[in-house]
This record gives sequence, structure tokens and C-alpha cells, in this order.
Amino acid sequence: MGKKLWSMSTTVRNPYRIKGFLHVLNQIEGKIWNKETQSQFQILLIQQRLYKPESQYLTSEQIDLWNSSEEMTFDQAKDIFDSRNYEDPPMRGRTSYKPLEKAGLAFIINHKVMITDLGKKLLSGIIDIDDFWFRSLINWQYPNPLSRDYLQSDGYDTKPFISTLLLINRVNQLCKKRNISAKGISKKEFGIFALSLINYKDINSTAEKLLEFRTQYEELSSVKKHEEQSNFVIQYTRQYLSDYENYNEQNIRDYTDNAIRYFRLTKYISIRGGGYFIDLEPRRTIELKKLFKTENGSSKKFNSKKDFIEFMCASSTYDLPWENVSEMQLIANQILKDIRLLQPNFTFMPLENTVENLNHQIAKLREIRSSLQSERQIYDENAIEDTIKKLENIRKLPEKPSIALEKYVYRAMKILNDATEIKMNAPLGDDNEPTFTAPANVPDLECFYSDFCCICEVTMLTGREQWYNEGQPVMRHLRNFELKHPEKTGYCLFISPSLHNDTKNTFWIAIKYEYEGIKQRIIPFTISQIVYILKVILTLRKNNKPFYHSQLRTLYDNILHISNMNNSSGWAKNIQSVLEEWAREIQMS
Repeated sequence: MGKKLWSMSTTVRNPYRIKGFLHVLNQIEGKIWNKETQSQFQILLIQQRLYKPESQYLTSEQIDLWNSSEEMTFDQAKDIFDSRNYEDPPMRGRTSYKPLEKAGLAFIINHKVMITDLGKKLLSGIIDIDDFWFRSLINWQYPNPLSRDYLQSDGYDTKPFISTLLLINRVNQLCKKRNISAKGISKKEFGIFALSLINYKDINSTAEKLLEFRTQYEELSSVKKHEEQSNFVIQYTRQYLSDYENYNEQNIRDYTDNAIRYFRLTKYISIRGGGYFIDLEPRRTIELKKLFKTENGSSKKFNSKKDFIEFMCASSTYDLPWENVSEMQLIANQILKDIRLLQPNFTFMPLENTVENLNHQIAKLREIRSSLQSERQIYDENAIEDTIKKLENIRKLPEKPSIALEKYVYRAMKILNDATEIKMNAPLGDDNEPTFTAPANVPDLECFYSDFCCICEVTMLTGREQWYNEGQPVMRHLRNFELKHPEKTGYCLFISPSLHNDTKNTFWIAIKYEYEGIKQRIIPFTISQIVYILKVILTLRKNNKPFYHSQLRTLYDNILHISNMNNSSGWAKNIQSVLEEWAREIQMS
């Protein structure tokens, strides 16, 4: 077997969902892992709505059941599972289980399902999801006795996450020595050099090759057109990675995006350069320095699968290199310094003298720092123009479009600068950049004004899957939000590239008639309509005219006045007309 680019599992595309998968596996812990339990595991995932089958295989009744808030029985979930007609049904359960094993959360021991100590700590809440991913990734290695794909005989000797951190660090060191900008590594460079770094001994030489590539590319980019730059990258990549069995341009893009997505969860890498560069997180410098003193990226040697499993089962029991009182107090004091740069008079309780209590204090301080960083973001005319540009080119940005859309809609809502709070529910890194989209059970954004409140739900889906994935959840999120904040009128903005007819009809019924007995206030906007609003606000700013949230609420109410509309199509078409009339009025006022 030849060399392969290393890759992260894509079975659980949302890494935050892995805890839900583990909760389900917990129901069958101790059982024999055979064809029956493998199928049972997959059915239980469907029952808990953690695995969504393709809608084309389901009946309308099954789709309605999936979209409803009612509990699903095991038999109903089995019917959904059976509707797919898999040639090998247990295989689907084995595939869903594999990411749990790869992350060190569960293993099959003596043919029985066993959840590791790390898994039990995650389930019980002793560690959070970010800490789990960090502890998991620093132990993820090739070769390992559970994998047949990455063998020592083929040259593998690496912990990919650690080796990548060390590669970025070495590239930055070389840049500083050569008096050039140290900015981490680009996504292009990650795909070529990080994914092919299969042996820790090659970190230094790979860093040199990476900078040679960067020099050639940057020299080329100053004189050549974009198409010629792209051809250069393709030709270089083909030559450099010609020995790898799974090499192709699409694999590189997919593997790169997926690896960065997982690595970002640890909060030890940050995104810079508009999303094009991946760098070490500067707010974790103390931890990274300690890590680099104890880890060189090499894999551990195990005599048997049993030894490896025992190591992984106990991998969360040992302390990290900085988990001692003196180092953690240094970390806490550094965060306090960051906070006081933002809020000079900030006071905090005395630092604790136990690791456990310091962990809680550090988590709280990071939360405060993040909140202050968000408050201090400036949304001037340049920021408005940048947000407009990003929304207009949402599919061309280096970030995953769904994450980018949440991020720039959040900025769009902040630009109004007239809210008591705009809250993004997506998980954030120390750099205040989203590491993933918001969890499935909460709105993407929550906006609070003096006399009303609003949620925002965004999606890049445009086909019938838009209705399947967003229709009922959006209405349910709004109803929960309304019940949580009964003192204010609640609205929902639904933002997408375009509105599918089924989604349109679903919202129309909720607005004109009812959802669970009460009418709702849902305003569907296309991305281009959000851009239109931002351009109106930009014009007002340039003319030194104020813009108030009351004017925004007027727009919402005008769109919801649909008593004279006969159908959802007429209502959706009328939104642009209402928007243009509203713009004329506020610009003339």
C-alpha cells in the first residue's frame, strides 16, 4: 500500500454533533457489537434526529414526522431506516460508530461496546467539547493499531495535529529570520504541505519547501493573471503530490476544509488574512510553548491493539503540560491583561490555587474577553462596504459558506448600532471568529432592541432541502424565543440566497393563519435584499443621517401586512416592492 494524504473523518460533518452520537452509543454500551446492534445504533441515531436520511427516500408522512417536535418511536425510526433499502444495513451503523473510535471516545473490547474515560467525562460535562477535541487531537496519530491505511512501512510517523502546529511555528520562525511577514500558512499551502506531512522528521524540510512555493507563487501573482496563478498551483501540486494514491484537487480542498474545521475547534489555531491564512492562536502562546517542549509530532509505539486502546482509554487522565497552578495563573493573568486593555477598570476575584478552580476562572475570563472584543468592533463606512462585498461574494470566500453567512449577517445586524444586544450562537474561537455554525436547537442570531426582539436564521440551501431542513425548525425556534421573551414582540428574519416555494408556503401559513395556534412574524429576505438594506444604511451614513431600529421595525411590519395578499407567491414578490418604498421614505425623511 502506498502513501496517502492524511484526512479527518467526514462521517460526522458537524464535529459538535459527536457528543450526541456518543449519548446514543451509551444506550448500547456493554452489548455485543454485531449486525443487530450496528443497525440498532443507526436506528437510534435517526430516532434522536441525529442522522437525517435523504428526503427523496421518505414518504410525506415520514418527512412531516421528522420535521415535527413530537418524539419519534423506535419503530418509526426503523421504518425510516428501512426505507433507504441499504444493501448492507449494519454497515451504516459501523460507519457512524467509526468517528467515535477515531476520537478515542469508544472501542470494541472483547466484541463489546465500551465508552472510554474520555467519553464518560464528555458525557458527564466534566470536560467541554472544545477541551475534548484538543485532548483527542493531540493523541491522534499515524500509524496506530486500529488503522490499516497509514503504516510505518510507508513512512508514517506523525501526530497530524501536533505536526501541523509545529509546521506553522517553524514557517513563522523562518519568516522572522528572513525579515518577512510571519502570517501562518495559507489554505493552499495547508493542502499541499500539511496534508502530506506524514513524518515528524520532515517538519523542518517541509517548512523550507513551503516557503519556496510561497516565494514562487507571490512572485507570479504580481505579474500573472488569476488563471495563470491557478495553473501554477495545480501543476506544482500535481508534481509535489504525485506519489500519493488519494491525490486530486477535490480531495485536497475537502480534506483541507475538514481538517481546519476540526483543528479550529481546539481554539489553538486562528484564522487571519480574511480567512485565507491559518496561524497559531496568539492568545494561547503560553500553552503552545509548553506543548512544543513536550511534543515533537512523533507517534507513540504500541505493541498491540490492546495497548493502544488502554492508552486511549486513559488519555484524559493525565495533566496537560501547563496544568499546574503556577502556569495556569500565568495564563489567567495574561487574559486579565488583555481584558484591561479593553476595559481598564476591570476587576476580578483573586486567582485560585487549585487546577480545577483555575480552569473555571480561565474559562470565565476568556468569555469576558470575547464579549469585550465583540463590543469594541468598529462598524464604520469601511466595515459596511466590506460586509456588503463579503455578502455579495459569499460563495467565493475561503470560509465555508454557511459559516461565512452567519458571520456576515451578524455583522450586518451589528452595523445598525442601535441594539441592546446582538448575540451570535455559533461557537467562537479566541479570535472571536466562528468555529462552526450555531447548534441545531437554537437560533443562529438573537437581536434585542428597546421595544422588540428578533431572531435570525440563515441558510445557503435553496432547493427543497431548504424547506426540509429549515421550515419547521425556524418556526419552532421563533415560538421558543417568543415564549422566552413574552414582554416584547418577537420577529424572525430568514435569510437565504433564494426562497424555495415549499419554504415560502410554510411561512405564509404561519404568518397569515397560525403556527401551533398563534400567528408568527417571519420575514424572509434574500442575501441580495440584506445587501440592499446595508447600501441604504451606507448612504444614510455618508449623508450624516441617523438610522434607528424603529425604522427597521417599520420595514418588518410593512412586509407582514399581507391581509390583502391571496397567496404566498404574491407576498414573496411584494417584499422587494415594500423594501424599495421603505428605502425611499427613510432617505427623504
